Amino acid sequence: MSSGFEIDPESMNQDASRMRVHGEDYAAAVQRLRERGPGGACWGDTGLIGTFAGAYAECSRVGVEALTGLHTVIGTTGGCMASTAGSLHGTETLIQQDVQKLHGGSDRRWV
Repeated sequence: MSSGFEIDPESMNQDASRMRVHGEDYAAAVQRLRERGPGGACWGDTGLIGTFAGAYAECSRVGVEALTGLHTVIGTTGGCMASTAGSLHGTETLIQQDVQKLHGGSDRRWV
């Protein structure tokens, strides 16, 4: 009887690779934001606009810093997915071997 929850190790491996690539893409996007600088500098620093420009630059910096750690989480998630897929594949192999031992080594598959 199926619980409705199944994992295909091959599909999970492919998705893990995609997740790691997403993490790399995300890191590159954050790096481009960081390279652009804090923003607001082109407005100058005199008068009322100077106060706004400083606050805008600080908000930009804090926002980029907040996003920085997410690429690690995305990449680590991909690594964990790959590890899970490997564990599942190994477990399935061991189960098949044990079932064959229990049934005298016959090639009959039990589902």
